[in-house]
Amino acid sequence: MQYTRRHGWLFALACVLCTLPLWMSHYPPMVDIPQHAAQIASIKGMLQGEWPFARLFELKYFNPYWLGYGLVLTLSYPFGILLSIKLVLAVSMAALPWSAARFCHRAGVNGHWTWLLLLMPFGFAHEWGFLNFIVAMPLAFLFLSDALDLRNRSNAWLVAKIVVWAHFLLLAHILIAGFACAVACLMLSTPWQGAKAWLRRCIPLFSVLPVTILWLWLGLHGSAQASEPIQWSLGLHRLYALVPRMVAAPDALAGWAVGLFALASPCLFGARPDRSPGRWLPFAFYLGWMLLFPNYAAGNAFTAQRFAVFGLPLYFLCFRPVSPHGPAQRILSRLMPLTAAIIVCAMLAWHSLRASVFDDQTQGYTEVMQHAKPGGRLLSLMVDSRSLAYASPSFLHFPGWYQAEHGGLSEFSFSRFYVTPLKFRDARATSIEQGFAWNPQTFDWRVHHGDRYDYVLVRSMPNPDGWIAQRSTCRLQPIASSGPWHLYGRATGVHGDCSASP
Repeated sequence: MQYTRRHGWLFALACVLCTLPLWMSHYPPMVDIPQHAAQIASIKGMLQGEWPFARLFELKYFNPYWLGYGLVLTLSYPFGILLSIKLVLAVSMAALPWSAARFCHRAGVNGHWTWLLLLMPFGFAHEWGFLNFIVAMPLAFLFLSDALDLRNRSNAWLVAKIVVWAHFLLLAHILIAGFACAVACLMLSTPWQGAKAWLRRCIPLFSVLPVTILWLWLGLHGSAQASEPIQWSLGLHRLYALVPRMVAAPDALAGWAVGLFALASPCLFGARPDRSPGRWLPFAFYLGWMLLFPNYAAGNAFTAQRFAVFGLPLYFLCFRPVSPHGPAQRILSRLMPLTAAIIVCAMLAWHSLRASVFDDQTQGYTEVMQHAKPGGRLLSLMVDSRSLAYASPSFLHFPGWYQAEHGGLSEFSFSRFYVTPLKFRDARATSIEQGFAWNPQTFDWRVHHGDRYDYVLVRSMPNPDGWIAQRSTCRLQPIASSGPWHLYGRATGVHGDCSASP
């Protein structure tokens, strides 16, 4: 523990520096963040009675995703939506390795290993922009740190504290709450004193079940997304991606190199596997979750992949650290922080470069959207949703920033999903179904009620003027264009069909 006290401030500073890539780009390079920003801005507009599309929507107050939204909403009054969402993301990113390291230290993990936890903020959930999940991740590790106290003692104050923690996690993210409570139950199996003693220690964790079941029943009942078939997507590809995702590497080859080093770290220090169930069962549960849990269930995508960065702290838990003995291990104990620092700095530079490239690609959006009036209704056709810097479709939901910053409505909208606080009152208010964002080439003026929209924003490297004219029967005309970004508005005085060739 001497190492932790001496270098705790340095580790905290390193956690803050992990947020640098977020500030390298005007807009966060995260797939879903524009949709979350749009939701929050519209909720704010509804509460103030200023949003012109409020009649189409309703607020669901009994919802387990209010924590992240509430933080951004509160900060948006003095700072605006964009800066507020970046501040909440930055605090959550910095808090993730710090809280994970705190959990590891309380569980008796060697402090030298935890420097590799600085890789955690850039994982799958970050790249895809799962806002509420990102906010909830550090809270899960703080919850697990306190749950460790239930192993050896139990009093009314501690039980009440864990009960409040569990419900607070549910408010942040229901998947995080379920995962963290399952891990906590497994940790509490040590020291083993029989099944009755184990279940008695777990009772505070079970307290969240009634509220969870109630929300699931109310939320899933009658939901089209929730009734969709489960997609398992099992296969060796999950095993191949497991190690790179544990260390949040942007490249599989680099991920395997860094991941194998991280997995070998305890062995390099001469640590020994701990046979206590409470030490290895959580990591075994994590492996089962990552390899066998459905990819798509109850309308929720990437249910397994988003938990990837939980692996490294739970893996370190499997080993019993020993004091360095012998010259070789003493040298390793000094080299480990340096090696980890080099790896983290290299990854940080890599992520910063990617964010900078992404920022350059957003300039065209800023230029064309200067020609769009606030408060309009915009249809997003991201034909080319890929960024040069990311494997994920970084621009899939990017036009959501129009709704977030200019008080309009951008579709496709997350208000189609039952888990969001802001929901369409009537599904017929929009004809843009789930999945349309992935297939914008299917745009049809009649089927998708093109006359509802003031603007259509297309991202496509080949000029789409001809294609848009054909699909809209000349009811849309070009307004502005910059690189792959093309803005169209409704043409005046045009009635009838058009046979323009693409």
